Amino acid sequence: MTPADLDEVMAIERASFPLPWSKRAFLSELSLPYSVFRVARLRREEWGRVAGEVTAPRRWWSGRRSRPERPPVLGYTGFQVILDEGHIMTVAVHPEHRRRGLGTLLLLDLFEQARLRGVRRLTLEVRVSNLAAQRLYQAFGFHLEGRRLRYYGDGEDALIMWSETLDSLESQARLEALRGQLLARLEAQGVPDSGAGDFVR
Repeated sequence: MTPADLDEVMAIERASFPLPWSKRAFLSELSLPYSVFRVARLRREEWGRVAGEVTAPRRWWSGRRSRPERPPVLGYTGFQVILDEGHIMTVAVHPEHRRRGLGTLLLLDLFEQARLRGVRRLTLEVRVSNLAAQRLYQAFGFHLEGRRLRYYGDGEDALIMWSETLDSLESQARLEALRGQLLARLEAQGVPDSGAGDFVR
């Protein structure tokens, strides 16, 4: 993620969270050497096809003369590295692209980025009411280890979850299974398999 991504990121942020981060908060995180923020964009070849269909005859209804040059941001993640632990700060997917495997894709990338930086375990806070996010995290091996009372600005509690040790055989097997399930799901959706690395930066 770079400052140039933030207009799109902020639109997703506001649509995803009752108390969204400010643009200034994102800029602050991006300036920290121990913060890792990544965005997922539609693959360029897929964007060319979709945009070509949508914009024919080469004009938005809003009066724009051509389509945007960059594929749109579909989602993003952010975490901080603290010694050998990683604190997941945010995970979000554009509302129009949810339930298509993007959350899994983003977390697979996050786990890999954390492993490359020497992280042994990941932790996060999640709203008590956010059952969908809790199920996703549980699929990645996160388990409940505590609760922060009135953690969020609106008074809602947060559950504290921790991952397995990232280099354990159990964690590696779990991630490999999730990766296989995701690839099968993408193939069923007709999404070309060019690998998650081409999708997230």
